[in-house]
Amino acid sequence: MQDASEQQSSRTVLQKIRSMPGTPFLKGAAVYAMRRLNLILLLVSLCFLFAMIKQIGLSNPALYLRQVGYYAPLILVPYGVSAFLVSLAWRMLLAGNENRPALWRLCLLRLGGESLNQLTPTASLGGEPFKALRLQADGVPWHEAVASLVIQKGMLVLSLVLYILIAIALVPFVIPGHHPQLGALLLGALVLGGLGVTFVVLQRSNPCSLLVRLLKRFGLASALVKGREAELETLDARLAGFYRTHIGRILAMFGLFFMSWLAQSAEVFMIFSLMGHPLGWGSAICLDGLAMLFTGLGFMIPVSLGVQDGGNLLLALGFRLGATLGMAFSIIRRLREAVWLVLGLVVVARER
Repeated sequence: MQDASEQQSSRTVLQKIRSMPGTPFLKGAAVYAMRRLNLILLLVSLCFLFAMIKQIGLSNPALYLRQVGYYAPLILVPYGVSAFLVSLAWRMLLAGNENRPALWRLCLLRLGGESLNQLTPTASLGGEPFKALRLQADGVPWHEAVASLVIQKGMLVLSLVLYILIAIALVPFVIPGHHPQLGALLLGALVLGGLGVTFVVLQRSNPCSLLVRLLKRFGLASALVKGREAELETLDARLAGFYRTHIGRILAMFGLFFMSWLAQSAEVFMIFSLMGHPLGWGSAICLDGLAMLFTGLGFMIPVSLGVQDGGNLLLALGFRLGATLGMAFSIIRRLREAVWLVLGLVVVARER
């Protein structure tokens, strides 16, 4: 139970989070439009998935699921390692702050925030205010808390793009022959990479001040935004200053993020081994990287439902594994995902 002073502090932090640029506009019509868009994309992706399953047909994937048996809890380990590495990189971003939370605390906050990112129709951003709110409640200045999340998001995307490009480069070695689909996969990776690079470049170009000026020009700036201009300029300075003075830390953080993606390839290796259909490490990296491409392109849909599963089926066919094995792989990954999401929601509930 929080005492009165802690509850008051949490309310103050929440008010600041809500007053950040963009937050006041994610209400009313904007929220309704986003939810409608998410629903439309979800229905389209599910229709595509069901049509594909009907077209290719499936045997009983439960045969593979039963083969995993009592070893199923082991599948939780690679994602745990991945989450630990990301949290370690996050703590590196907060170095120098005397109120920097302990590593275990950051792991919990990330777990809760990622659950909200995945389950809310907010384009994988619904958990970021939660993380910033709890960081500030722990004593981290709000501009440092927000800057750490913004920088982290950009580096995560760029490291993911590198991982996907390596996976695409491995395809001819893993599956010999002609691959007409590689062009489309490469295009998807380049689109994702372009978005990531744009996001990082904007961080160094006073994005908050630019947004305020645009809102003022079109008469959309609320009193809350106008009253926070000085704080937003502080956030801009923090973002730009970090990229100028901490290049070594950014590179180390990027390396940790890339290692976190490699840890998830171990999950693919483990799942197929437990199902009695072992893959080589190259195939596991290739399959996981391409699966992440489908997941990344479905970021507008909660848990990438339909997009991720359809992508797993297509990849299983492309890797000549068969639709049934591909569906079993997708189900196991969804079960692992569900366990971590539930744990994350428990964290969110305890933080309230």
